[in-house]
Amino acid sequence: MDAKKYISVHTLNKYIKARFDQDASLHNVYITGEISNYRPHPSGHLYFTLKDDHSRISAVMFSSAAKKLQFQLENGMKVYIRARVSVYEVTGEYQLYVQSIEQDGLGKLYLAFEDLKKKLAKEGLFDEKYKKPIPRFPKSIAILAAKSGDAVHDFIEIAHSRFPFVRLIFFPIPVQGKNAYLKIIETLQNVDRIGFDLIVITRGGGTIENLWNFNEEALARVIFQCQTPIISAVGHELDFTICDFVSDLRCPTPTAAAVSATPDQEELKKHLNGLTQQLVHDMNHYLQNCQQTLNRLKNSYFLTTPEALYSQEILRLTHLQDQFSYQFKLLNMKIEQQLLHHQKQLKQKMDQNIQKQNYKIQQLIIQLDALSPLKVMQRGYTLIKKDNQLIKSQNDVKTDDLIDIQFYDGMRKAQIK
Repeated sequence: MDAKKYISVHTLNKYIKARFDQDASLHNVYITGEISNYRPHPSGHLYFTLKDDHSRISAVMFSSAAKKLQFQLENGMKVYIRARVSVYEVTGEYQLYVQSIEQDGLGKLYLAFEDLKKKLAKEGLFDEKYKKPIPRFPKSIAILAAKSGDAVHDFIEIAHSRFPFVRLIFFPIPVQGKNAYLKIIETLQNVDRIGFDLIVITRGGGTIENLWNFNEEALARVIFQCQTPIISAVGHELDFTICDFVSDLRCPTPTAAAVSATPDQEELKKHLNGLTQQLVHDMNHYLQNCQQTLNRLKNSYFLTTPEALYSQEILRLTHLQDQFSYQFKLLNMKIEQQLLHHQKQLKQKMDQNIQKQNYKIQQLIIQLDALSPLKVMQRGYTLIKKDNQLIKSQNDVKTDDLIDIQFYDGMRKAQIK
């Protein structure tokens, strides 16, 4: 038979385990049942069977989760369990890997928690786009915590050691008990109006019942409406509340909240020193580059032979002068030609005018000549004058008057008789 068709038992169990682990619906299962075959191990791990009237399943709770139990497990105890379902490869059996256990009577709280979580998530109260950024260098932080709790002391101690420049103001709130969330809401609204850079809501871990005030819908909506960024550090690492989901940042512990809320002055000093060294290095490198550039320029061709800087301009200027001179000569020639042309035209017009005027004069001379008294006198007429006055009547002369007779070809004197 072909050996390639066969796999080992370990391979099969490993494949089945991988299929279980890929199923997201098996990562976080809420299940109720009765404890049986309870076997605590010296290592702190708890082994037992969870059963009901019709079925049973093996379960293990590792010591890290078992340490948080607020009660002692017993056979026959009715419990509510949050667990992950997977396969133990060695035996090929699937079992529950328990994360938390609550006694019967608290199961309704888990269901209410899940229902409210789904409702608010659907409305968008948990969306990242609404999360306000946590200030990097806060000047003032408001701390909402129990007056006598260790959470506030842990936060203040860590925050002051990391960043002693921040002002920490403590506002005591009830962290458990009936309707404690109403006082938390009142305090939170008042603090939000003051204008702190950051608000931290913190308390230690506990059962879902002890933490329930931080799962109230009214508190979640007030947190969402606050203008101040809010860090939630309620419970321990595995504890989640609605307050965690709606806040701008969730931290698993008060210590983690202090780390997230404040910068580390030692790291800032190291960073500043690093920046200083980098700045000195960059400045030295920059100055070296500038010195090299300066040396290169000092020894450059143009500075050692400065005439080279303007030699091309001199050539260009000479060329422009030659072009200008040439164009000026062309312009002079053109103007001279235009003047000669205009002079010729003017002479032609003047000659034409003179000829025209001469013709008119000749015509006037002819006309004058035709009207001249000499022409009349050539036909036998004369002009008689006395004392250069023309004699027009016989009454203008007397006997013995001397007169001048003007003939067409000369003049004679006569005496009246």
